[in-house]
Amino acid sequence: MSQHESLRERIEQHKPKNVLSKNDDKAVYAAAEMVMEYLEDRFEMSTKYENYHLEFAKAIKICDMVDFIKKKNVRTEFYAYDDSRAIVPDGGIIYLVDEADDIKYPLVIAEVKHQGTNKEREKEGKEKQATGNAIERLGKNLTAIKTYMHYENITPFVCFGHGCDFADDSLTVLSKVWCLNEFYDINKIYVNKKDNDRDHGGFAPVSMFFREDQWTAEEMFNIMKEIAEYSFRYWLF
Repeated sequence: MSQHESLRERIEQHKPKNVLSKNDDKAVYAAAEMVMEYLEDRFEMSTKYENYHLEFAKAIKICDMVDFIKKKNVRTEFYAYDDSRAIVPDGGIIYLVDEADDIKYPLVIAEVKHQGTNKEREKEGKEKQATGNAIERLGKNLTAIKTYMHYENITPFVCFGHGCDFADDSLTVLSKVWCLNEFYDINKIYVNKKDNDRDHGGFAPVSMFFREDQWTAEEMFNIMKEIAEYSFRYWLF
């Protein structure tokens, strides 16, 4: 196979993933917009919380995460070699911004991961491929987010995974998700830390929703709003 043929095959292989990714981005951003509208109405922010506002961002700078941790005055050693570096969750982050103290409190951080094209390849008469690495990419961001929230009692993170690699019988891939979630269950909401005895170590399970079918904006909204509302109450009440 020539270099051009090999490159063309790789491009064709990723076309369905790219289309799905764009659709995922649109859906999760629509869900985030609905969450912000819900919170503004639910808590009557325009009248009751005049010194606060909601903000959406596509990325979280590492230096901002470090500064957030430093405010607890517990950890003293940090290494962040490049102030421009950031993590970019697929679904972005919704902040509650305290205008008086200039602090951004995370309400919900969202990821959307698609993994698995073998069903499509089978229909086209192509050979199966090894399972992808969406979970490995997820692990990097999740490590940073758990560090970011280490001194808080919540971890307001959710991941929506879809694709044939996440079907109910795909235990090889799903076992990686369970490991990332500290052996807590998936397809349920976790915001609070669990078994949180600091002297003996606490755990920070997060909301991991994985299935074969793609997630709709409405479905993501219904889950994200619960996490965001819980986080809102945590920061202000």
